[in-house]
Amino acid sequence: MAAPTDKTYFPPLEDCLKGRAPLLSWRLVASALEDSNSDRLTSTAVSEFLRDGHVHQLLKEPTKPFSPPTNQTKLDFQTRTGAIHVVPSPKDPYDLKQIKEDATWLSKNANVNEVAALRIVVVEYQSRAHSHLTGPFSTQDAANIREAAGVSDAQASSFLSSLNVVAVVDAEANWAEFESETKRRQRLVATYLSERRSFFASADAFITFLLHSRPGMRTPAADELRQDIMKTAFNWDDRDFQVADPSLLKAMAPTYFAVLPELVEEVEKGPRELKRTVLTQQIELDWSRTSITEVIHAMSVAFQIMDLEGPQFHPPDLVDQWFTIMDNYQFMEPIMPILEQHDMLAELVLPARSLMTVISLKFLNIDRSLLYLSPPEDIDRSEVLVDGEESYLNSADLLGKIHSILQAATNMGVSMTVPLAFAWSLIIHQMHVGYQDRAERRDLINNQRARGTFESEAIAPPTPPEGRQRRNSGGSLISIEQSPYDAFLEVANLERDMQVAETMAMVATSRGHVYNIISEMISCLGYGELAAFRSMIGARSRVVFEDLLKRTFHVVGYQTEPLGCLLYLLSGNKQYWDISSDAPNSAALDLYTQMLTDPLLKTHYTVQSHNRYPYEFIPFTEICRSLLAALVSDKQSSEQIIGWLYKTPSLTIEWNPMWDRSYHLVNEDENTNSFCVDVDIDLFSARSFRKVAPQEKFTIPAGTYGRFVTDVGRVAKLEFEHSTLALLGKRLEVYLSEGAWDNGLGQLSLDDIAEAIALLATVLRTEVLRSTGKSSKPNTESAIKVLQETSSSLSRNSDIIKVVCGILNGLVEEDPAQLDASKFKVMTASLQFLHALLPVVPGRVWSYMSSCGLISSEGRSGRLSRITGNLDMYAERVDFLQSAVKLFSSLVESAMSSAAQRKAAASPNARVRIDENPWAGMSEKILSQVCLSIAQTAVDIFENSATWRFESEVGESIVITEVVNIMSSLLFYTYSLGSPESPKNLTSCLMDASRYIIEGFLSPASSSLRFQPLLTSLLAAFKITDSTLYPYRSRMVSERLTGVVSFATVILRVASFLDHPTAAIQTQLFKCAALVARLPAIKHSFKTPAIALLSALVENAGKGAGEPPSLLGYLGPQISHSFIQIASQLDKPFDRIPEVVKTWNFFSIILRNRQQWMANCLLTGKTPRQALKGDSKMAEISPDSVLSTALEKLRSIATLPSQEALAILDFFTSAQNYWAWTIFAMQKDKSFLDNLRSYVKNLKAPELVFKNDPAEAGYQARIAAYIAETFAMQLYHLRQMRQEQDFATKVVEDLDYFLRHGVQVADYNASLHSNFAKNFGQRYPGLELDDFKRTVLVPKNLGTQYYYGMDFAEKMLGYDAGWAGAGTKKNGFRTEMEKANLNLSLVEAEVALFHAWEYLILELSSCLLPKSGIISRQMLQVAEQCLEANHRPSAPDHIFVRLADSRANLTLTLLKRLADCSQLPKDFTQLLTLILTAINAVDNPYVSENIAYFRTLLRILFVTLRGTKLSANAPAPPKPGHETSVAATQLVITILDRVVAQSFRSLAGLVHEAGSPTEPDDMALVTGILQACLAVPGLDQCQGQIITIMSNHNIFQVATSLFSWSDKLVGPNGDPVYGEISLLFLLELSSLPQIAEQLAVNGILGHITSANIAGFLRRKNITPFTESVNKMRCYSIWSRALLPMLINILGALGPTIAPEVAFVLNQFPNLLESSIERLAAPGMDRTIPAMPFGSSGDGNKTQPFYITLATMNEIHSLSLLAKVLGALRENNTRDIPEVTGWDSGKVLEHVEFWLQSRKVLRERLLPLTEREREWWGMKAAGGGDSQTVLEEKVVGVLEGVRDVLMAGEEGEE
Repeated sequence: MAAPTDKTYFPPLEDCLKGRAPLLSWRLVASALEDSNSDRLTSTAVSEFLRDGHVHQLLKEPTKPFSPPTNQTKLDFQTRTGAIHVVPSPKDPYDLKQIKEDATWLSKNANVNEVAALRIVVVEYQSRAHSHLTGPFSTQDAANIREAAGVSDAQASSFLSSLNVVAVVDAEANWAEFESETKRRQRLVATYLSERRSFFASADAFITFLLHSRPGMRTPAADELRQDIMKTAFNWDDRDFQVADPSLLKAMAPTYFAVLPELVEEVEKGPRELKRTVLTQQIELDWSRTSITEVIHAMSVAFQIMDLEGPQFHPPDLVDQWFTIMDNYQFMEPIMPILEQHDMLAELVLPARSLMTVISLKFLNIDRSLLYLSPPEDIDRSEVLVDGEESYLNSADLLGKIHSILQAATNMGVSMTVPLAFAWSLIIHQMHVGYQDRAERRDLINNQRARGTFESEAIAPPTPPEGRQRRNSGGSLISIEQSPYDAFLEVANLERDMQVAETMAMVATSRGHVYNIISEMISCLGYGELAAFRSMIGARSRVVFEDLLKRTFHVVGYQTEPLGCLLYLLSGNKQYWDISSDAPNSAALDLYTQMLTDPLLKTHYTVQSHNRYPYEFIPFTEICRSLLAALVSDKQSSEQIIGWLYKTPSLTIEWNPMWDRSYHLVNEDENTNSFCVDVDIDLFSARSFRKVAPQEKFTIPAGTYGRFVTDVGRVAKLEFEHSTLALLGKRLEVYLSEGAWDNGLGQLSLDDIAEAIALLATVLRTEVLRSTGKSSKPNTESAIKVLQETSSSLSRNSDIIKVVCGILNGLVEEDPAQLDASKFKVMTASLQFLHALLPVVPGRVWSYMSSCGLISSEGRSGRLSRITGNLDMYAERVDFLQSAVKLFSSLVESAMSSAAQRKAAASPNARVRIDENPWAGMSEKILSQVCLSIAQTAVDIFENSATWRFESEVGESIVITEVVNIMSSLLFYTYSLGSPESPKNLTSCLMDASRYIIEGFLSPASSSLRFQPLLTSLLAAFKITDSTLYPYRSRMVSERLTGVVSFATVILRVASFLDHPTAAIQTQLFKCAALVARLPAIKHSFKTPAIALLSALVENAGKGAGEPPSLLGYLGPQISHSFIQIASQLDKPFDRIPEVVKTWNFFSIILRNRQQWMANCLLTGKTPRQALKGDSKMAEISPDSVLSTALEKLRSIATLPSQEALAILDFFTSAQNYWAWTIFAMQKDKSFLDNLRSYVKNLKAPELVFKNDPAEAGYQARIAAYIAETFAMQLYHLRQMRQEQDFATKVVEDLDYFLRHGVQVADYNASLHSNFAKNFGQRYPGLELDDFKRTVLVPKNLGTQYYYGMDFAEKMLGYDAGWAGAGTKKNGFRTEMEKANLNLSLVEAEVALFHAWEYLILELSSCLLPKSGIISRQMLQVAEQCLEANHRPSAPDHIFVRLADSRANLTLTLLKRLADCSQLPKDFTQLLTLILTAINAVDNPYVSENIAYFRTLLRILFVTLRGTKLSANAPAPPKPGHETSVAATQLVITILDRVVAQSFRSLAGLVHEAGSPTEPDDMALVTGILQACLAVPGLDQCQGQIITIMSNHNIFQVATSLFSWSDKLVGPNGDPVYGEISLLFLLELSSLPQIAEQLAVNGILGHITSANIAGFLRRKNITPFTESVNKMRCYSIWSRALLPMLINILGALGPTIAPEVAFVLNQFPNLLESSIERLAAPGMDRTIPAMPFGSSGDGNKTQPFYITLATMNEIHSLSLLAKVLGALRENNTRDIPEVTGWDSGKVLEHVEFWLQSRKVLRERLLPLTEREREWWGMKAAGGGDSQTVLEEKVVGVLEGVRDVLMAGEEGEE
């Protein structure tokens, strides 16, 4: 079989350097294997790496990864770096020559082969940004830290001193030094050492992963990975134990032992080959640390593999190999003093010694060895050994070697060998006993044979001692032949003299020496900050010590030292807070289950401690506590232990002298000191005269047997079955009520009190966890039984809760100076008891906390700060503080998670019985008060923590972590759901607490002391070493950092949510930005929280009105560049989608929030300084920029996960929207646009995708929206460059998805939401679905958490079975809420799709109209779709209301553009029908909610009607058929009825109502629609119908009445606008002759002249050239409405109405006269002085300075009227008066002047309206001398006037 290649382990060099292939460092692999969850481990890159055969080979042969150089490796190196494999380019960011030189240098100096050195160089190259960010601080950083902390230079130095910063230098000098060759090679050495450590750490974690799965690693993907590796690498299928072959795995143990000698020697030698220029003290220490760390991990790997053997003996060769190494290096004792000189190395001493001891004991295998050495009559040795098993006891040489090694080590005083010597002394003692036994029997048999008796062979052996079972062959000569170890005994002179063994045992046990050593080793093999190993290795190691304690019991007995050692071994420093319901690997439970199942352990310790209880109080309670805490997942074992506490068969006590006459001795002949109780004995008797219940006395009944168990003293064991829990409760009550009871058992000490309460806390906690299991609803039934049992012997009005709270109150109120360690233990245990009690009886805990002295209450400050107010925080004080803050944290969680239950309990319609709800009757005021006190205490602790001196950083980290989590939770829970400010909000009880925190940290007067702990925590992250040991310590410090960063993020988000000023904390955080930016380089898990904080900071700053602070300015160019390099890796090589998405979101936030310089760095890949230094332009995109990465990924968008594609497109569209130059920069390569078009083209309908994957449907729709937005932006900018045609044409071809789904937001499931809301309200009275609606505190992502807070609902509603549903059907409300979220997520995506499609279709229309017929058809299709969608029923939600408005606006814009280009359909029946249907669907159109939408619909109708008319620019349509014409005409008639008439009448009525939302423009719009309707061809044939419609609606009277009222209906500026509007409406109607006749019949002219407003028209100075709005409006009524109406009426009725028309004109002489004056040519009338515009004199001397289109139209109308009236006067007999004051001849003269003086006309031309201003700026389209459209129109009117006035003259001539 061919050897596996190393392409996965070390991909081609060029691919690694250019980032095309992931090169996984061993450090990354080790961290992935050590993660608490499996997301990094199961990523594609890591799983492929761990599956790789070459990697397996390296792990099996640990010397290969860093082997010395050979000729072959040199050739391989030359091949890999050759030009054929790495093509050099001047644009490459790397220097290939430098890389090769560095690899050669490292190979030579570290004695590692060239390929391995090259790999290390590449790893260093890839992590160079990390190295820079973890490097020394600059002077700028130090100054910012000082300013952020608000301290002086001297105080700031204390912050930096903890980082071992010798001196800080300028950032530029820092960078220059970083780039130097010396520093680079020092980094290479550091990387080399790190890789070595990480390789062995990876091997260690790899074996643990394969053999022992952790709870977080039990995922399907992780299990599949584990099984694949086991099968491919070790040919071991753990699913089928019949074929499992562990031989390949076991072969690794001797391999890893073999590397130990070289590593140990390396510790002694150090880095001798390194040059002086590179070698530093830190490197020397790191070198030693690396070697000893490798030793530890190698031993750990071997130990785990050895552990596979179980209880069996290990092969003698392996035993020999191990002890030979230990002998050669004297158990590494010579190097230990070297290591102990430095703190960094000293912490490795104990783990190394512990593992050496454990492995040695594992090889000695005392348990099996003593069993194997048992006398033949007790056991058959052949039955002890399994097939193939070989014992080292059968090798005399090996035994001799072990003996000499251990004897020498003991004589040298090697402390770690004391346990080995102890075990060995027992083994050789057993050998000696066996040797002597066999020797005696051989002598006896030989003597019998010598007498020559025939029966010699049948002689029975001597009678064995009582209890021994002799084997039948015991007397045969074969059975007593010499054993293999006899030779060893003889050589070692141990066959007769056991002095050596006895000496070893005596030395070991003297003063408990061996147990002290074991306890010290257990400290690093357990839990907590001292634990150096993973919990599994620690547990399996402690099993070895447990076997030693078990087998040595018969030597030392039940003594304090071994018992204390055992108790420590069982607890392993595990605290109450470490109790978890996660089921550990069964191998980890062996340590505890053996205490219940192993006959020796159970008899010697478990039963013994049980029998001595309560005389010896602590051993039994500690054993119970440790076993319960560890065996939560083991139901059978837990129930067994709980059973002991419920029913204890005996009672061991110190006999009270007052009971001496209460018994008599029995069985005196047996001398057992047995007795029988004669009378009832009360263990407790009240000193008061109150009546005491029998159970309170705890009476030992007469007839109870017992015996005195000690010869000295009066200790008696009574066969008295009782409840340990009840007795504990009683004794605690007696302690509390000191002096009230006579106590027969004696008073408990404070340590006993602490232990008793801790036991109760553990029992309650484990019962809740075990009963609850994986359910979110706590099952408290068994815990309540425990409370009842514990309270069963208490006083009538008392229970165990009152007792414990009373004890705690007593200690809290003591003088803090009097509190010693024991009292702190009691208080700590009491707080743990309250925590355990919280899920069981929460109301009791909250009620107690409201009056507890620890926290403040009304009128009293809390005592916690006084109790802990000591600068020196010793262990007990820290434990107490930790317990307090953890309890507070649980209370906050309880307040949040119980919100639904409390509301349900308070609701009168609650379906849950009150007695079943633990929150019934709970006061919200109490919760609010306690939460506020907790917030105050948390802030106080956080502020004071900066001044406290903790014994360890872990203790400080735990306190800080819990405190910031409390504050973060309060803020997050308060402002994440519903309406936070509402008193009915679910988390309203947290509001006061949240406000306190906000004011404390965000107020301008906030003390810098509150910021210093945050800063200290940031700086603490830089002290985290890359140690591969002590995982708990690293985890705690890391959690502190992430907690503090998350708190800062939350408080910034809350401030943004509330629009709260954040100037102070914002400035402080910007000054710390460099620290935050460095965090991702320290630890991979810090990247996400650091990015979240910077995102919140940038967003918060971007909301301000002024220029936001520059993030790049605070970071500096060097830090910024390195930070962006790390961030732009996008979670490589793990590629976890959530992490990638968060990074892209951060980039988008930078672009959107005015961070110009940082944005340029992202888009160009260069800092401003780099761009200025280079030849390229600032706006040029670098290949390694984030924008280039986005473009590259978009080219393969079809293969991207949808969530990642969404985030990338969000970034990309942000770049286009906010940084327009990027679009121009991307024009060089636009291939990604083709990929985007292809992606959209292949999308399926959302409703089809939703059926299979609801979340994916929303993602795809949102992606399509982003793509549409991208296309629109591209088209917009291409249009500026006039290059849009090609791309627009391509886009139009691929719009099918948008045309089908862009407008219809049809996937809203109304029935789902309505039924869900209804059923939810019925199930949970007092709750509404909107209570779970997410706020915008945190950006909402599409998916199952989009609208409703599923995570909150899970916690709040988990108590109810209806939430999860029954069984596996998933029919609960959880499923319904998830469906609702997914549906609303899809709707949100479709709404975004519509808006993006809106932008795109409008941009396409701008690019392609009027040339493209395709786009016009598509635009019409979209407009019709919008109208159809709007008249469909939709949800009343405001989103759909806004959507309808948007659709209507889009329709209006599209139709207007089509109309402007004459592209509307020739048959508009269908379109008009849709518009009319949409209009009719609007109920109450003129209410404030609907009027804006209705206006838009009316505008659409107007544009459509106007656009269908034939125009000069539109081709003449073919003549429609009769049916089409009739249908269109009837539609128009219907519009006149239902739209025009109804609307006008409604508006006229609303005008008189105060507060009406209508405007004059509404009537103007109706008038425009009327005009457009009347212009429809053929409508003149329907005048009768129109008159009927108008009469039915009484329109003529309404309009006339409105005109009459117009002088009253004026606005603040006195504008009688309704006078003009009403007349304009009548004017349009009068264009139809029959209607004009009807108007005349109705006396319209009389109404007009008699109206009050007519009096205004008669006044002087009614002119368009005035600043008076009133006068301007009156002139407009005259010129635009009255004169044209007179023309229409005159044209309809002719001579009949002519006298009235002339009479009306003569009513306004001033207007007639001024019309001529406004036309007068300058200088032609000397009597009229010229006056400037707007000035006024007397009524006769006002000369306009300008010519306007309005005045020309006035002249035109008057010319017509005058001419027609003159003609009628001549041709009719009726007396038609002349129009006085209007001289036609003078007018003609003026007109001729203006037509001939075009230059003067052009100079005096003045636009008055917006439309005229547009015409004024437009060039004239026709020929002639006119330069503008306005001039052209004015000239046209003047020519028309001339023609009218000259018409008669021409006839005469």
